[in-house]
Amino acid sequence: MTLEKIVAVVLAGGVKGFSFREFWHQLEDLLSYREWYFRRGYKSLKKIKVTRGVTVKPKPMVEYILNTLRNIERIDRILVVGPEKEMREQIDPDLLSEGSNIKLIQQKESFGHNVKEGYKHAGQKHVLFVASDSPTTKEEDVSEFIGICEKLYNEYDFIYPLVKESLLKKYYRLFPRPYFKMIPDNIFPADYIDEEDVRKDGRVGFRITSLAFANLENFPVERVDEAYNIRKFYRKSSRDRLKEIFGKNLIRRYRQGLKVSDVENMFSDYEGLRFKLVGLRGAGASLDLDSRRDEKKFNNLYL
Repeated sequence: MTLEKIVAVVLAGGVKGFSFREFWHQLEDLLSYREWYFRRGYKSLKKIKVTRGVTVKPKPMVEYILNTLRNIERIDRILVVGPEKEMREQIDPDLLSEGSNIKLIQQKESFGHNVKEGYKHAGQKHVLFVASDSPTTKEEDVSEFIGICEKLYNEYDFIYPLVKESLLKKYYRLFPRPYFKMIPDNIFPADYIDEEDVRKDGRVGFRITSLAFANLENFPVERVDEAYNIRKFYRKSSRDRLKEIFGKNLIRRYRQGLKVSDVENMFSDYEGLRFKLVGLRGAGASLDLDSRRDEKKFNNLYL
């Protein structure tokens, strides 16, 4: 069956003012990921630029992904959930002009509420979710993912793409990140992993991306928020919560070698969603901007 009309929900929400909770997460990530967030103002509206041999006027981060999505024919509508007033003031008016397929939606009180608000306005069973903080995401990345989803969406509620370590090595100097290591027993597509990708212990390094394709029809806001809060495995608070959910021996199991199918089954059982991990051959969707260091590197990067 073909996906005829795809609605993309861009998650561009955030908190403008100071938050002790967010500050604590920033300290955790400074220690675990060597990241220091854009702390002042809305991250999605942080102005950045790409230098391509000429001076380019900085523009809000979210504009990069909007320009990418609107050039993809398969995407029918683009819904942007965030601070509507500020977005309308700062985003290029041409992107929001009459006849545009981009619509702004006022953000709610949490990430989970933003996800569900976008899902409600989309009016589709399966929706493409895109984070606003990965301006390196290319049209080819999104189109490849849509093609994968078209093959799998009848079997799964939540399809989540990963990028393997070998594809990211050339970007590591610019965007150093830890990898999540798994035994790739059934990742899709079947030919995604090459022999040279596999470590001596049988595992392959992966990094998460800024994309997801999901049917959230009966999925509660609270579970979306929880999934979002534990997404960074190397945070101590995330590991503690993961051990509460999946058992105290989770970290030991991970070090011994979790399979892709183990992770899929764990989350399917807990979340009540049919969950599938897939591999992308483009690295752009995995190179999010989380720090001033990333911003500086991005200024001179052209994928």
